[in-house]
Amino acid sequence: MQIEEILIIKNAQENYAVSTDDINQISRVPDLMPLPLRPFGVRGLCSVGGNIVSMIDMNQLLDMKEVDINDHKSRIISLNEDFSSNTLLVSDVYNTVEIDQDKIEYINKEDDPVVAIYKYEETLVQVLSLKELFSKMNKVSIKAEDIQNGKIKDVVAKEEPSTRFLIFSMAQEKYALKIDYLQEIILADNTYTDIAGSQKDVLGLITLRDELLTIIDLRVYYGFKAKNSDANRILVVSYDDKKIGLYIDSIIDIKSFYQKDIEYLSDTFDGNKIAGVIHDEDSLISFFDDKLINEILNKNDAFIDSSSDDNLGIDEDDFSLEAIVFKLASKEYAFDVECVDEIIDIVDSTNVAFTDGAIDGIINIRGQIVTMLSLFTKLKIDTYINEDSKIIVCNIKNNRIGFVVDSVSDILTIKEEDIRREEDKYFSGVLHLDNGERLVLLMDIDKIVTKDIK
Repeated sequence: MQIEEILIIKNAQENYAVSTDDINQISRVPDLMPLPLRPFGVRGLCSVGGNIVSMIDMNQLLDMKEVDINDHKSRIISLNEDFSSNTLLVSDVYNTVEIDQDKIEYINKEDDPVVAIYKYEETLVQVLSLKELFSKMNKVSIKAEDIQNGKIKDVVAKEEPSTRFLIFSMAQEKYALKIDYLQEIILADNTYTDIAGSQKDVLGLITLRDELLTIIDLRVYYGFKAKNSDANRILVVSYDDKKIGLYIDSIIDIKSFYQKDIEYLSDTFDGNKIAGVIHDEDSLISFFDDKLINEILNKNDAFIDSSSDDNLGIDEDDFSLEAIVFKLASKEYAFDVECVDEIIDIVDSTNVAFTDGAIDGIINIRGQIVTMLSLFTKLKIDTYINEDSKIIVCNIKNNRIGFVVDSVSDILTIKEEDIRREEDKYFSGVLHLDNGERLVLLMDIDKIVTKDIK
């Protein structure tokens, strides 16, 4: 090994250097993006030349006080080849120097990042090997087949207000419902009690936690042919202290849309059956709001009133938790809906070197960086991605974190009596659903990710 040229870096009272062969460019410190579960030495992520890279604090790797990123002298050094997914954060860049081989002493000491001592003017400079320096941290290993291609998300402004919608399908068409009106989602494999004199779109009554609920086949209401499958779901919608179940084909996503993408249509459009359309990439999604819900409720008011005569009057205070239920390796788990921002299709992730082994990389959702955290790794189960896999994007302490799951099953409102509080490594309790015949582990997201979020 022979070093031809070095960049001298001043850190605290010491002088260090790295070979210029490893250096691409030097620039001011950009905005730092927090990264959960980051190992010691990694300060977070930053954007350099349009790419997202790890920002590695050289001082920390040398057991010194971390670099002050707000100091006007601080710099980041972009690296070449094997180190190109990283930048080196340093306190001060001094000068580049061509090596006089008579003034350099090479050190052959195993696992030592200092590979040479160079006498420059009246000071001694410790020349570092980036390979040895970075070897203190573990790289992420992600198999290519674990993540499949998905839709590319457009970059739009972050600050624009947005609205969350549940996206579902009917007759292979996409529809959306404002999440504000959705109380829960349940399986459609129920036995219905017929209601005499009802319209053809009324399937009948079901009992939901000791309460009678009228079920409307929304597909028939829209004039579609009803086709039943295991993917069918019932949306329990609440408006003006009344509830009704809407039978649909399948759930697709929970997603936020910016106001500029939501277009309201005239009241006469499509017989008032939709409120407008959402411009989603290259497609349009029809959505409805409180007007259509109110119309359905009023149309079936007699049946809803009759069902409420037998209502046992469950107090809303009895309900303790709204949970989103999903599957991993054929087992069911749940998140508190309060933590969930949206549910999206699988998209490509970008690997980030020198991060915790549970990090599956990062993704870009409408201009925002989302860290992917593997529940498969956390729970020590095999990673498997299928056509029904989704990414549940959560917001934890202002960090957007995505979790790949096999599929999303339900959104349910759970009574306190159906929750068994049991503290465990990653769980806060067990949900006893369907009279205890269905057990779902309730995940504590804070326990999963908070360990290294600062």
